[in-house]
Amino acid sequence: MGRWDIRPAEVQGVLARTQTTAGEFEGQMTRLNSALEGAAGQSSSDIVAEALLGFATEAAMPQIQFVFTRTAACLNAAAQAVNAYLDGDLQMAANAQASAIAAPDARSAMPSGGAMAAR
Repeated sequence: MGRWDIRPAEVQGVLARTQTTAGEFEGQMTRLNSALEGAAGQSSSDIVAEALLGFATEAAMPQIQFVFTRTAACLNAAAQAVNAYLDGDLQMAANAQASAIAAPDARSAMPSGGAMAAR
């Protein structure tokens, strides 16, 4: 069986940096939309304006939205995986503690019934 070697604090740091970078996507999209609108307006050509609009709505935006969706899904999945890993560690520790507490008294298993241990 494989062995997990996850460092939750490091993963959380990577997730935080990635989320910060992904948070900049919205501003970049606003600038892209403004640039496309400006280009369409400045072109003084209905054909160019329609081509830019078609590019934005049919080609670029669906692909960009896919990147946004995939990025969010990956961040959420990684965070859930780290949380499950941490929960697993806690559960294993609780199981080990419960097993230690439930261990039988070794004196009762001794041939003399533990009489020698009591001396």
